[in-house]
Amino acid sequence: MNKKLLGAIVGFGLLVLGIQTAAAQALAGRQLPDKPRVGIGYYKVPPGKHDEWLALYKQWHRPIMDAQIEAGVTLSSTVYVLSSHQFNGDYDFAIVNVSPAEPRSLGISRGELIQRLFPDIEAYVAGEKRRWELTVNHADTSLVEVDITEETPSVYYPIIDGRIVR
Repeated sequence: MNKKLLGAIVGFGLLVLGIQTAAAQALAGRQLPDKPRVGIGYYKVPPGKHDEWLALYKQWHRPIMDAQIEAGVTLSSTVYVLSSHQFNGDYDFAIVNVSPAEPRSLGISRGELIQRLFPDIEAYVAGEKRRWELTVNHADTSLVEVDITEETPSVYYPIIDGRIVR
């Protein structure tokens, strides 16, 4: 996936985040069975703590994402930071995760994966605890692709077996 497309996804994600409550009911049943799933996590960090948060993320969470990518559960996971200041400062980082329409099974539980990746579980817990101490605000959202090639695109009609029910 190219960077312009991911940038557009992030921008669209911000729009979706703003209207998520109203859209939650409207988009029920809109998942396309043959399209990747896109999830975005937003993180707000205290001023001056961004590099510490990134180091903790890289050490304690990124290996989990890398294992999911290697197993085919997730296609990609990209960390973005704002390129300029914004008016409200709701978030500092956006992490875009793209998964297959029908993700493979990891084959083990998340707890087993963590134990395998981090034999020193106390160090893992301390690192993740510190990363979350630095996280002032966090929100996750997912995006549903709209088939804009439809004659009359809509977000209201449900999709069943890959077809819009009208």
